[in-house]
Amino acid sequence: MEGMDILSKFDADKDTKEEILKYTENKFNTEVDIPQEIPDEPFVSAWREVADAAKKEGIEKALNENVPHGDEEIKLIKPELTTLEIYNSIAGNIPVIYSKEEEDFYQLVTKLVNKGKEMPNIRRTGASFAFGKTNKFIVLSNKPYSNIPASMLDLDDDKWKEYSLVIRREHECTHYFTNRFLGSTHNNLHDELVADFAGIVCATNNYYAKWFLIGMGLGENSADEEPMPGRFPVYVPTLSEKAKYIMKTILIKAAKNVEKWYNDSGKEMSRNGRVMYLCSKGLLQLYSLYD
Repeated sequence: MEGMDILSKFDADKDTKEEILKYTENKFNTEVDIPQEIPDEPFVSAWREVADAAKKEGIEKALNENVPHGDEEIKLIKPELTTLEIYNSIAGNIPVIYSKEEEDFYQLVTKLVNKGKEMPNIRRTGASFAFGKTNKFIVLSNKPYSNIPASMLDLDDDKWKEYSLVIRREHECTHYFTNRFLGSTHNNLHDELVADFAGIVCATNNYYAKWFLIGMGLGENSADEEPMPGRFPVYVPTLSEKAKYIMKTILIKAAKNVEKWYNDSGKEMSRNGRVMYLCSKGLLQLYSLYD
């Protein structure tokens, strides 16, 4: 079905429907060939040297001596809880710094990513991607993903922290993939649905629409449900209130359709194949997948 046909079931005026059509336009170019062996970007070799130095001299010294970090030295509270990996992601090799001590994570983001400048609301974040032209790396914490309490997912705290670290890594690497190969990374609900899907599947070998929706601050059944504050408003700041409400309805059904698709056939696909499939379908297509 065409977008306007899909939106015909909603009680909305033409301007609101046009607003939603524009917002849900698929910006990913999936008509591309992804190489089987993805070549390293130039910055990776320098980070391999940092990783080697970290093994020999410790992570703190390796970062201080090899990575720009503003005027003040990095002094970790628990250096043993910070590690560096050259991770073979969906988009190729990327340096990932894991910091399981919360204060050390904030310090690393401030000094490495922001070159000593503290960013507003830093304590609300659990991941940061330094995405420069000549250098890229990711800093991750194991804080509960999207600030979701483990109890809401019927998990214990340690297991949820373990999952959260992996979800964040794959989420950020999926954004890297769409930027590097599909020509787009946007502050958009489609990007977030795909990135969270990749993270949840990698962490659990399953996909739970409920986890994604709770992270967005949405219930599983209705746009009127709000189980807790979530990320949804971050991705729709320019939409009208009517359009936001309709987008909640679209997102809830799209996420549940993705769960059904994963269990029906997506499970048999490769990691890259699943992400490419979800990027090839716009949000309205995912919403109407089983209509």
